[in-house]
Amino acid sequence: MDDLAYFNGKFMPVNDVKISPLDRGFLFADGVYEVVPVYNRKPFFFNEHLDRLYRSLKKIRLDPCINKEEIRSCIEELIIQTRYSHQIIYVQITRGVGYRNHAFPKNISPTIFIMSSELIRPTDQMVSNGVDAITTNDNRWKSCDIKSISLLPNVLAREEAIALNCHEAILVDNGMVTEGAASTIWVVKQGGVFCPEACNNLLEGVRIKIIEKLCLDLEIFFKRKNIMVSELMNADEILLTSATKEILPIISVNGKKIGIKNLEGKPGNIFQKLRQGYTDLILCN
Repeated sequence: MDDLAYFNGKFMPVNDVKISPLDRGFLFADGVYEVVPVYNRKPFFFNEHLDRLYRSLKKIRLDPCINKEEIRSCIEELIIQTRYSHQIIYVQITRGVGYRNHAFPKNISPTIFIMSSELIRPTDQMVSNGVDAITTNDNRWKSCDIKSISLLPNVLAREEAIALNCHEAILVDNGMVTEGAASTIWVVKQGGVFCPEACNNLLEGVRIKIIEKLCLDLEIFFKRKNIMVSELMNADEILLTSATKEILPIISVNGKKIGIKNLEGKPGNIFQKLRQGYTDLILCN
């Protein structure tokens, strides 16, 4: 049974979707995307994901010709029709089909593609034992605050990590940590939780506000600050967050074990508290 999709006004099996080779998403990566996790058929922080989608659309001057509530209704219907209880909703909107020209073409309609697939949550082993990471040079463009479908540098960074049997690549720009190839990176030091300041060099992950609120509730010090590689490597704990990976501990970077707890093969105390808090949010969703 095929995964289900919504494509330009119609629901259909994803394998039946046909996209023109003249679509600007295919030709120029002229589009944006969003990923919404769904637990027990309920979207998780739905409003925040839709808000970010429309921020990205505005930044690339793309009128989707569909409002936020219409997109919401399409996603809700897709969730109902899909067989999975836990789902990943992938939304991609491109400028549409037009003859190849760098300038925006006139009088074309955007391409709207929404797909539901099964959400595979992190395994117990990943949660209990953590994951490994590498650092690599951040070769992306300078507007990473836009959730662009142009992801080749991210793909290459993740493949570099996979080739070394690691889970994630931590991107570094001029000695400063930006983010993971597909995640937000967090550092824990002396009981405090830190992630890089908001800027155009990184995507403002939906989970940043979630973790900030969890830290407030748990009375854990939280601060946005630029993080040097030396601070990363000397952290007490390193965490990653994303829509699909939720929150996970990184136990080694470039082969170096991170933190005292990880020398014992155990993710740290701050991770344990935040993981439990995040799990509670999912259960209450």
